[in-house]
Amino acid sequence: MSFAAIGFIQPLILAALALLPLIWWLLRFTPPSPAEVAFPAVRLLLGLQANEETPARSPWWLTALRMLIAALIIVALASPVFNPQSGATAASPNLLIVVDNGWASASRWPQRQEMLDAVLQQADSHGQTVSILATASLPAEETLQALSPATARQKAAGFEPQPFSPNRLNAARLLSTVKPGSGNGYDVVWLADGVDSSGAADLAAELKRLSAGHRFSVMTDARKTGALGLGGQSNAGKELQARIVSAEGGPRKGRVSALSGRGARLADAPFSLAKGKHETQVTINLPLELRNQVTRLEISGEPSAGATHLLDASTFWQRFGITSGEAREAAQPLLSPTHYIERALSPHGEVTVSSTGNIKRDTSALLERHPTILIYANIGRIISSTADRLKKWVRKGGVLVRFAGPRLEKGGDTLLPVPLRRGGRAMGGALSWQTPQALAPFEEQSPFYGLTIPEDVKITRQVLADPAATQHSKAQVWARLEDGTPLVTAARQGAGWLVLFHISANSDWSNLPMSGLFVQMLRRTAKFAHGTSGVTQDASSNGEQQTNDAANATKTAESAAATPAASSRAGLLAPWRALDGYGRIGQPPVTANALPADEASDFSPDATHPPGYYGKQGQTRALNLIGAETSLKALDVTASGAQIIAYDARKPVMLMPWLLLAALGLFAVDALLTLTLLSGAPLFRWSRLSKAQAGVALMALGLAGLVGAACLNVGPAHAQDTTGSISDFALRSSLKTSLAYVLTGDPATDELSRKGLSGLSKKLTERTAAEPAAPTGVNIERDELVFFPLLYWPVRPEAQPLSDATLAKIDAYMKQGGMIIFDTQDYQSPMGGGLGGQSTALTKLIGKLDTPRLEPVPAKHVLTKSFYLLRTFPGRWDGGALWVEAQGSAEDDGSRRALKSDGVSSILITSNDLAGAWAISDDGRPLYACVPGGETQREMAYRTGINIVMYALTGNYKADQVHVPALLQRLGQ
Repeated sequence: MSFAAIGFIQPLILAALALLPLIWWLLRFTPPSPAEVAFPAVRLLLGLQANEETPARSPWWLTALRMLIAALIIVALASPVFNPQSGATAASPNLLIVVDNGWASASRWPQRQEMLDAVLQQADSHGQTVSILATASLPAEETLQALSPATARQKAAGFEPQPFSPNRLNAARLLSTVKPGSGNGYDVVWLADGVDSSGAADLAAELKRLSAGHRFSVMTDARKTGALGLGGQSNAGKELQARIVSAEGGPRKGRVSALSGRGARLADAPFSLAKGKHETQVTINLPLELRNQVTRLEISGEPSAGATHLLDASTFWQRFGITSGEAREAAQPLLSPTHYIERALSPHGEVTVSSTGNIKRDTSALLERHPTILIYANIGRIISSTADRLKKWVRKGGVLVRFAGPRLEKGGDTLLPVPLRRGGRAMGGALSWQTPQALAPFEEQSPFYGLTIPEDVKITRQVLADPAATQHSKAQVWARLEDGTPLVTAARQGAGWLVLFHISANSDWSNLPMSGLFVQMLRRTAKFAHGTSGVTQDASSNGEQQTNDAANATKTAESAAATPAASSRAGLLAPWRALDGYGRIGQPPVTANALPADEASDFSPDATHPPGYYGKQGQTRALNLIGAETSLKALDVTASGAQIIAYDARKPVMLMPWLLLAALGLFAVDALLTLTLLSGAPLFRWSRLSKAQAGVALMALGLAGLVGAACLNVGPAHAQDTTGSISDFALRSSLKTSLAYVLTGDPATDELSRKGLSGLSKKLTERTAAEPAAPTGVNIERDELVFFPLLYWPVRPEAQPLSDATLAKIDAYMKQGGMIIFDTQDYQSPMGGGLGGQSTALTKLIGKLDTPRLEPVPAKHVLTKSFYLLRTFPGRWDGGALWVEAQGSAEDDGSRRALKSDGVSSILITSNDLAGAWAISDDGRPLYACVPGGETQREMAYRTGINIVMYALTGNYKADQVHVPALLQRLGQ
């Protein structure tokens, strides 16, 4: 039921208004005021006769006030709703609602739902039948049906934003079949997304036809709140470039975020769309390690598929290492065998050239930069030690590309995809009967398939593969000359590839390096590189629904097929992951079809091809809504004569809370007036009020004022955030650096830890620049650990396993740069069993913790020289080793330790009872004897502690070669 612009959800409750006369009769009397009489006690015996007293009538205005309070409560319980758009009476018994539920509606979808509920509520109050359809999810066999508002509300509840543009042309075709009878047209409401698309004009024309003589309203977003689109140009350079487009234009401001596969925000950049401008660009600069972890760009606060841009393997920014068998010719770069390679790859990756003539030194320098591809030009034989290192690198996923030259004509080595015949093959020379050869068309299984071969590209010299040995090898021929001889061969080695161009990398043997085909061939070859760049790819075990699966799939080289480029190019690309309307990635819908591989880059997403990843896992390609040339145009329906209504300006308002607040305020006024009447004082004679009565009156007026202010404040309330209060522990721990120890629950052990760290802190203050505060006891389950550079953890024999939550907390602390010293204090016991260096008690305590591989402190470890030069690490006892995280050799993953925690071990394990050697009494005397070395051993224990603290605070800077002369000099003394 509704009256003008106000409707009631529970109109039957309004029947209680008929009780107001009865309430008037009940409230019109007020008990008489008590009289104050001074009398002696004997007067209690006088005048005992009962006198009938007639109640005094309450003032009419007080009764009217109470009647108003009762009326407000009754009306509030009827749930009134103020709906501005329902002020007009429906002109037609039929209502047609068209909802745009494409990607542009996703970011403001709650507003559209509120407006749709309001329109359906209005139709219910006017008794209209409703026909409703969604333009982006319109079934092929859809018909326009007349539904009750309740049924239409159930249908509308199933509408969700779709990750593509609405199909307004299909909606117009459906509506064109509707022929309303005379005087029986439609009231039309179009909930538009504000973005023009194909068929918009046709749909507006059909809606105008159906609403002839009736209301035609178009709902749209408020000014400067329309949808934004995001396109990426991430392969244009090392930087990530994002292109923001808007249909209505600026001014608009926001931020573009770069996210990893785990959803971590790696970087963001602000953008500003100038007034009248419809697009702008922003650049996000990241280190290569982080840049290659980015799997998606998105506009913050715009949850839609159009505001999300997925990145695939084509955006991977690689590191190329180039060297040659000759020193680089700086004066004549066009003659250098590395010049054309560098020019071809520099727009697509980070290129490092090291051409000193010393192959071993150049290889070591390049591998230290963790390249994805190594390119050797005119290098014949590689010495055995360097060859062994390269083989390991290739087997881990590296790609070694070699170019022929005079040095390789001697036969080469084992780091070639095919055996070579000694001597080269010259064509077109003075002593040759053959003419220069052109390239044959690339075969379908070749990764170069589809590239256009210029007619002027000729080969004058090449190295030849040994035909007899090639027949029995697993090598592939990616390119041939017209006479069938191989030009580019490749062979799989573990997870990597060996690739050989049978020509030189400069213009000596051919003009191919000076052509655009050379650049394209190198780019296709570069797609085979993965896994060795030192870039930490996101990985997770949270299931295939997670976005990081897409990161692994798109950032991993093609490893499933023998010729990945060919397998991903031929045929169709099946949908692997898809975006929903809100820009969230997940399983593709059952309606998703395969994508033609040849048209993938130019394909526009639709209902059967939603945006997402297509292809086999590990070989996927991204399909996005907004491309490099996509522009958005604002929807213009002014020619249709429709009434334009903004979503924000037409929201219905629930009046119940405001009516109840008004009733509460009037109740406070009633209480004040009643107290005044009971006091016996005239109502408006404020001068006769006592101080207490005046105080009560002022408090009541103040309460009424607060209630009134609350009623007037219709904006959103902002509660004070009290969650950010700083605890005393956090404040105390963050003001000054202190050493921390873990509370074990045993008072004697905890007191020993405190006194031990107090003694060590005193020595640190005396001997170093560090001045730690008093040691802090930490409850490992409750307290925050981030404030402490290291934790000393005495391990009790009866220690119990830690909970999973505590283990996760410790794991996060260690991986974020923290260090924990586990002291088992049982050097007599064997340290075998469980993880390296752990006792039985320690294994029981942290057996499930993800600890790294451990080893005793090596002779050249930073701990041996971080402050003092040490060979052993004693404590109260001198029998156990100090275990640290294993360093690893240069050939394995340990070579990348500098990328994490500054090379500092996150865990130390000892059994020598360090705290027992450090512990001092209040007067500074040692508490325990050191066995067997006495005070000399105690001094070495202090030095051990100082080295550990300096190692935790300063990292591995003492490993730098710059300190070697000074250290050697001191060792010599």
